[in-house]
Amino acid sequence: MSVSHPDYPTLLSPWSIRGTELRNRVVFPPTCPTWVDNPWSGRFTDQAVAYYRERAAGGVGLVIIGATHVHPSSLAAPLAIGSIYDDRAIEPLAAVAEAVHAEGAKLSIQLLHTGVRSALAFKQDTRFDPDAEWYSRAPSQIPLGEAPGSLTPKAMDDAEIEEVIAAFGTAAARATAAGLDGVELHLSHGYLPWQFLSPLYNHRDDAWGGDAERRLAFPVRCLEEIRAAVGDDAFVGYRINSTSFWPGDLETPDIVEVVQQLEARCDVDYVSVSAGVHHAFIHTPMHFEQGWERDLASPIKAVSGKPVLMVGRITEPEVAERMLVEGHGDAVCLGRQLFADPDWVRKATERRPQDIRRCVAANLCWKTAMQGRRVQCVYNPEMGREAAWGRGTLTPVAEPKRVLVIGGGPAGLEYARVAGARGHEVTVVEAAAEVGGHALLQSRLPTREEYGRVGRWLGEQAVGNGAVIRTGERVDEPALDALLDELAPDHVVLSTGSRAVRDGFQGWTARPVPGWESGRTAGWDEVAEGSVTPEGRVVVIDEQSDAIAPLTAVMLAQRGAEVSLVTRWPMIGMETILDVYLEWIYPQLYAAGVEMVPDHWITAIAGERVTLSLVHDHSGQTTRELAADWVVMATARRSQDALRAPLLERGVSFEVIGDAVAPRGTYEAVYEGHRQGRKL
Repeated sequence: MSVSHPDYPTLLSPWSIRGTELRNRVVFPPTCPTWVDNPWSGRFTDQAVAYYRERAAGGVGLVIIGATHVHPSSLAAPLAIGSIYDDRAIEPLAAVAEAVHAEGAKLSIQLLHTGVRSALAFKQDTRFDPDAEWYSRAPSQIPLGEAPGSLTPKAMDDAEIEEVIAAFGTAAARATAAGLDGVELHLSHGYLPWQFLSPLYNHRDDAWGGDAERRLAFPVRCLEEIRAAVGDDAFVGYRINSTSFWPGDLETPDIVEVVQQLEARCDVDYVSVSAGVHHAFIHTPMHFEQGWERDLASPIKAVSGKPVLMVGRITEPEVAERMLVEGHGDAVCLGRQLFADPDWVRKATERRPQDIRRCVAANLCWKTAMQGRRVQCVYNPEMGREAAWGRGTLTPVAEPKRVLVIGGGPAGLEYARVAGARGHEVTVVEAAAEVGGHALLQSRLPTREEYGRVGRWLGEQAVGNGAVIRTGERVDEPALDALLDELAPDHVVLSTGSRAVRDGFQGWTARPVPGWESGRTAGWDEVAEGSVTPEGRVVVIDEQSDAIAPLTAVMLAQRGAEVSLVTRWPMIGMETILDVYLEWIYPQLYAAGVEMVPDHWITAIAGERVTLSLVHDHSGQTTRELAADWVVMATARRSQDALRAPLLERGVSFEVIGDAVAPRGTYEAVYEGHRQGRKL
């Protein structure tokens, strides 16, 4: 007889799906399984074994391997994900199953056909089958409406439809042959089964479309084929959108009817409820509240006779417990959160929720997947390196050292956390009143508050591992000697970060903006930290094309400034497309009344006026002048490494990490701090 947990009695209670006992109601849901040998064979590697073992060992009840191709026509660049369309997939998949089962969790796999989303680059690669289809398949010849120049597919004929249905069945059979406990049909997010279900994608008038009844035929047939392939013992589920958030597509009332029809016609065991066709809603931003999809899952829970799995940017066990107690669903899915911290369940069980590395929804995970890379987390560098850096690999040192870390940004804090965990005696000295560095500054921009959690968690964990953190203490060369005398460190880590330039220096001209000294200029970081307060007419110069300049512009406009946002790039925020923040930044810019000026560069500052030049007129004759009480730069950054030479002169053992080496991002800073902390 199990004893209920005092804090999370529902969340951590056992349950079952089709007789398969699960130890709790936490699911690691299907996420891009990029741990494969190559995008064509899609066979899982030893790293996949380590990756899924780590999540199972962290305590989840069920692991569902993410979208896995059932047919070669499904290959979709740039996602380098798994395939299960031939028997060579069985052996490596069996290794994953063995590892997950050994840690006490159950294992399933999500079966995918991308349909119209089958982008062609992998199929056209010279290393692949020369007879591969250089087109995508879909119910109807309707272009994908999410990107310019989108794919126009071939409308599938009956033989092709039957071929793919059969492929779902044979893929399911391979999964159970590998020892998996169940399978899941990917009936969501605009992939092929959804395309048949949706009046937006399916314009057929035959047995496979024409009305709601006939649009159901393909997913019903797929589920029937899957059930026949796996037999009576394995469980079969499906993931479906609660709503599409796309004009002309299916919405919640439609899905409620679909769920009832599927359960009446098919032998299914659960429904996993997601939301959105576009990835802006699948990978929601950090300003969305936890559990935001609960009210979208509830209508499906109300009509379904099967367990309902919920999602919705859940990061805290308390929120997950409340959603279950309120009856929105029967289990919670933690995708990005288990990227950030695979020990989420273990820490909840041990009543240590404060130690959970909570997902900040930076969406580096999705961005790296969309770049054809292995999925990564912005501040969990162990992800994807579990075999080398996973559970149990932070071994204590035989001879602890005294370590001075100068700079309490992400790099320095992660170094302190890791070195402290290994037994070193670490002191962190930070000039600002709070630790966090650039992550703290970003958190002061509109809708970025959650990003401050990066520095807070790293700092709290460093202290928990024995480090001492001293804030409000600037270390310059005169102060350095006193600090070295006081602490007598065996090793010094210089992690003093970088700062935005005030003069507009950048890589295009490799020089400052002419006349910058004549105006009032500031770096975006000075605005964020509050050391300057631009007012009146403000021009924000954006060279980075990330979230920083647009949100700085929004903040200033919200304070009453008249703001123009200028970039030499064709659009604002190009670097935020792949992490899907573009969809959330532009509404803020429009709502705040920010003027956006693409294709222009600032070529001169003359007091309270700036000159902009059209970058596509190489004569330089097409110009525009703007009044500017302030010019805020989000251009180049410079490493703050003034202590490097003094440390070298004093013969101290030291190293430089993070932005103090070269300005980059949070991911690189935390990675370097982690790697070097392990080496000490």
